[in-house]
Amino acid sequence: MSHTRTESKAFMEKQNSQSTPVIIALGAFVIGLAFRIIKLGALPLNHMEAEIALQALGVARGGEVLFGGHIAYVGLTAIPFFSFSTGNFLARFWPAFSGALVVLVPFLFRKTIGKWPAILAGMIFAISPEMVGLSRIVGSPMMAMIFLVLFVGFWLQKKPIQAGVCLGLGLMSGSGFWMGMTIISLSFLVADGLFGVRQVFNHQALPQGKPFRIRFALSFIMTLLLVGTGFFMTPAGLSGIFSGMYTFILGFAPLMQAPFGIIPFALIAYSAGAVIFGVWGGIRGILLKSKLDMFLFIWAGFGLIFIILYPAAGPADLVWVTLPLWILGARVVVFAWRVPKTSRLVVTIMATLVVVTFAFLQLALRTLVLPTLIPSQQINYLIALVGGVVLLVAILLLVSYGWTEEIARAGLLMGLALVFSAGMISISVNSTGIGPEKPYELWYPDQPILTTEWLNLTIDRILVWNARGQDPVDIVVSGLDAPGLRWALHSYEPIDFVPFVPPQSQPGIMITPAGVIPEISRGYQGQGLVWTRTVPWQELSANQYLTWLVTRDVPTLTEEVILWVRTDLMPGGALSE
Repeated sequence: MSHTRTESKAFMEKQNSQSTPVIIALGAFVIGLAFRIIKLGALPLNHMEAEIALQALGVARGGEVLFGGHIAYVGLTAIPFFSFSTGNFLARFWPAFSGALVVLVPFLFRKTIGKWPAILAGMIFAISPEMVGLSRIVGSPMMAMIFLVLFVGFWLQKKPIQAGVCLGLGLMSGSGFWMGMTIISLSFLVADGLFGVRQVFNHQALPQGKPFRIRFALSFIMTLLLVGTGFFMTPAGLSGIFSGMYTFILGFAPLMQAPFGIIPFALIAYSAGAVIFGVWGGIRGILLKSKLDMFLFIWAGFGLIFIILYPAAGPADLVWVTLPLWILGARVVVFAWRVPKTSRLVVTIMATLVVVTFAFLQLALRTLVLPTLIPSQQINYLIALVGGVVLLVAILLLVSYGWTEEIARAGLLMGLALVFSAGMISISVNSTGIGPEKPYELWYPDQPILTTEWLNLTIDRILVWNARGQDPVDIVVSGLDAPGLRWALHSYEPIDFVPFVPPQSQPGIMITPAGVIPEISRGYQGQGLVWTRTVPWQELSANQYLTWLVTRDVPTLTEEVILWVRTDLMPGGALSE
């Protein structure tokens, strides 16, 4: 009887040990999904997002569509547009949902990177600013990255149907798929030639056999046919399957668009933790001759060099760099972080001191960048910053000599983990529109922030005032044909975009650029409204970049439109002759 109880207890412990990682991974996925869908529709779509969303809208409405490289997004988003309604939330839903799947990616590779490093990496991906922020942007490389990495994971797991679906979706997710293929393939070839990295995957023999290939091919082809045609709503969508490859090749031609240093700056601004822990893990891997760590380190290094040199690349493409860096960081934390049982109090005290010191440094830095400080005050806060760094080094040395290096390293790691976790959550909240302020971010420096709320609100009020009229209020947009404006006004009918307003026409509402007065403006009342704010990133000084890094405050350039309303449509108004 006791033997049976022992076996039963061992079985239960084994089941719990196997189910715990799954529960943690699912919990991290829920948290990651929440970060990606909360207030998802709060910010207007920028021009890049709107151009792609309008393709999905055209498919849903049965119109003629000129397809780009994001066929997977268009095909998937056209279904909710057709079945439900249109809006910013639904326009961003599929990028956000697929972006949340990055939390589960390390779990597919847990046999290679380790069970607990995979779980920790998934938890990091749930809140990491670049993973969260780019998941909330239509047209970012997140969908391409997710489906490409999921394809590799399912292939190694010998799951042909899932692998075929992911490869099909990745292939139709834009030029980011081909950039990722290039970076990962070349990194693997270099690492395999130098260190024989192929041996890392020997425990997962490559799938073989005719049944596997048939199921993989069928799922791949069915994905292309279903999603590529918008579930048969637009067969012409299949023509854009390889548009991403064409766009990627064209990306080698143009001159460099973004400032040279903006990509490394964005890497530090959004993923300082990935850089610090990832480089630490890479150096540790080299010292220990870990083939996996050396491959991940080469991947991150080659990816960064490629993105800096590739003319069409931008800060958004840094996800191909931070992905291996975070995995390296997770491995170094799990394998190098050992808290001695007899010195946990000392470790906790040191971690607390590290957190307090970083809080002091953050406060001093925020005060240092204030424009109201006089030079003498700036010197004082600069001295305080240097003093905080010296204090941190002194604490580390004192603990190392007073106790052991192991205790000092454990306390430093614990403190840094808490600091970077709080920082990641803060940046993810403030840089995605979840927070109260409008975010001005570096992902796409050339894309303005659209502020169309007052434009839509004013038009809605005019339409409500005239809702009892027999004729609909027609809207004419003259001299403006930007994708963001088309998307912001897509729910109004009838609406027409024209180069100029004909003198004999009398539309109910006109929208013109600021400074342009139509010939028929005599019978209208006009109101100027700001509709875009653009950050002149290339013209910012080093001090302004530092201010943005600390406070997210940055100078902007505004663009206005004039909203003209026919006077008889205004409350108590009458048409002027």
